[in-house]
Amino acid sequence: MLGGKGPDYSELAVFCRMMSVVFISHMPLIEGVKLISEQTGNKPLRMALSEIYQSMEKGHTFSQSICMYPHIFNSYALNMIAVGETGGALDDIFGRLSVYYDKEDNIKRKLKSAISYPLVLTVFMAAIIVLLIVKILPMFESTLESMGGVTPISESVIFKAAHFLARYSLLFVCLAAIVFIITAVYLRTKSGGMFKDKLKISAPIFKYVNIRIITSRYARGLSILLKSGIQLVNAMQEIVSMVNNSYLEKRFNNAVTRVKNGDELDDILIDMGIFPPLFIRLVIIGHSTGYLDEMLEKSADIFDEEVDHAIERITLSVEPALIIILSIVIGVILISVILPMIDIMNAIG
Repeated sequence: MLGGKGPDYSELAVFCRMMSVVFISHMPLIEGVKLISEQTGNKPLRMALSEIYQSMEKGHTFSQSICMYPHIFNSYALNMIAVGETGGALDDIFGRLSVYYDKEDNIKRKLKSAISYPLVLTVFMAAIIVLLIVKILPMFESTLESMGGVTPISESVIFKAAHFLARYSLLFVCLAAIVFIITAVYLRTKSGGMFKDKLKISAPIFKYVNIRIITSRYARGLSILLKSGIQLVNAMQEIVSMVNNSYLEKRFNNAVTRVKNGDELDDILIDMGIFPPLFIRLVIIGHSTGYLDEMLEKSADIFDEEVDHAIERITLSVEPALIIILSIVIGVILISVILPMIDIMNAIG
């Protein structure tokens, strides 16, 4: 069992590029694997490459040796490597795999950035509101009472809420932690994962982006497999695991079955009800002209750009929306405090 965190997409992209350099330099493959293992920073990947080198020394082929590490290299990459080694095109395969991992890493980083920024801003908003209600409002309330003011009903409700939150703040924190833990555990279960994957393609905020991510991933993976000489039905079967959405897995498996039965590809894609019309149109053109692999690659580039623009739009629109909400909440709290004090000042005057 390899210890430590496995390599991410960026590290796998670097590995694939280094393997391409090995072939360009005409270095013996076994020596190249040894050299890369010594220069790799990720511990599980370094240990895997070291053991692959040892396996090759014993007479096993590169594809046979690397297949022992499906937790490092997914089935898509392993099958690509096996095909490349059989056809003597490993240099081309690793070049394509580096592009694939670069694209996946780029999408992952953009999604993380788009999610983390609004999340941090929301937590910051919640902290400010809680601080106002729990710490600041009680101070104003005591000042108001000492001045002999009468608290209106609306303000009284806010003050009572402040007392309630202050008294049971620890309980709320514990409940929030429990809910978070239960939710995290549930999402790791099969039904929870299914629910999360369904939410990704049905929730209005996430649907547009995730559908295009799935389309881009499907198109690029299928294009690379077809260019490597893999038959369409086998390529479609291999792509199922790359989609990374358990809710849609049944539809993709059904599409593979229909291709085996001789159904038309464009009809299958339409009936799946997943892909945007532009993708289906490009596939129809590519399939009819014999350039399906090239049209798939082109469509992947198109939807990569759409994902970039969509994430940028979401990020730019969420920031002002959250600021407006924060301003309204703080404004209501401040007005509830200031108005009674103004009334008292007028009465004194």
